Amino acid sequence: MRLSVILLVAMIQGSFFALLVLLLFVNRARRMLRGRRAAAAANRVQEPMQKWLVGAGTATDVASALRRLPERDALDQLTIHVAARAAPEHLAQLARALREDRWVRRILSQASSPLWWRRLDAARLLAAVGTSRDVGLLRDLLADEHAAVQAAASICLTRIGDRTLIEHVLDTLHTRSPIVRVFQLRILRETWRLTVPALIARLQPLAPLAKLQVWIALAEQLGDSQCLSALLAFRNHPVVELRISAARALRHYMHGDAEAALRAMLKDDDWRVRAQAARGLGALGATAAIPELSNALVDRSWWVRFRSALSLAQLGETGRRALRAARERTDRYASDMAKMVSGLSDGAVVELAEA
Repeated sequence: MRLSVILLVAMIQGSFFALLVLLLFVNRARRMLRGRRAAAAANRVQEPMQKWLVGAGTATDVASALRRLPERDALDQLTIHVAARAAPEHLAQLARALREDRWVRRILSQASSPLWWRRLDAARLLAAVGTSRDVGLLRDLLADEHAAVQAAASICLTRIGDRTLIEHVLDTLHTRSPIVRVFQLRILRETWRLTVPALIARLQPLAPLAKLQVWIALAEQLGDSQCLSALLAFRNHPVVELRISAARALRHYMHGDAEAALRAMLKDDDWRVRAQAARGLGALGATAAIPELSNALVDRSWWVRFRSALSLAQLGETGRRALRAARERTDRYASDMAKMVSGLSDGAVVELAEA
């Protein structure tokens, strides 16, 4: 009886091992087949695409080459290879040549499919062949429940420059997953001509908190002077998180108003605001704030003292002189911080200030 059980277990394990080996071979064969298909598809498209890009061919030639490929290969070649190498004006020509092809219409018709990967294919294709008449379709894809579809649809914004779509993305940015949000922030930076006026109109202190946190972060990334100027209204905002974000962003605003705001925020009740204000004053080169930064070396928060000392080190010889003087203070915390930072090289100061 025991021997029979052992033999049965051995047979089961042997069968499982054989199936596993078979699966590995089948998977390898499939990958090799896909690789050969992709190489063959690339060879068909490569020559007409190169001629087209140098002016020796036409977009119709490229569209004809794509038309002869299987649908999946045509989509991959267009979205991964051709669209990545073509200038916007070239891509517009190709979009006109392709738009009425059967395989293009078929993929775009799947934008409302219950299968998310079909909707993803439609979003990918729309990024290459989309026009202003696709605004409604793109809006639906941006509102898709799947993150991959949302991200792929966001790429279309660089091609379909529509103000209402940019506003829609801004208004829903706070609801996105972290990955999609990072992706859409990059797209919004690329479409800054439409993003900036829409963002300025929304940077109002009474706007919803969740939206404001994302919008202030976007204003910091854009670095546009008008957007940064709008953040001055947040220096006394009752929500501390917004004051922190505003102080961090204002270090990019090379204007006297930003310096005045940060000097005022150096007296904030929250140590995080004071630390970001001290950091910003160093980034702005605010030599007039050296007395305030010197006084901040006795702050009860280590981070405020650290940021203040780094900023003093950034402010040239006058700031360094204030640091050296602080080493002789009777306040132990100020003295220790001044000694630590004054011994750093200029490169180390810059690196730590940006950390």
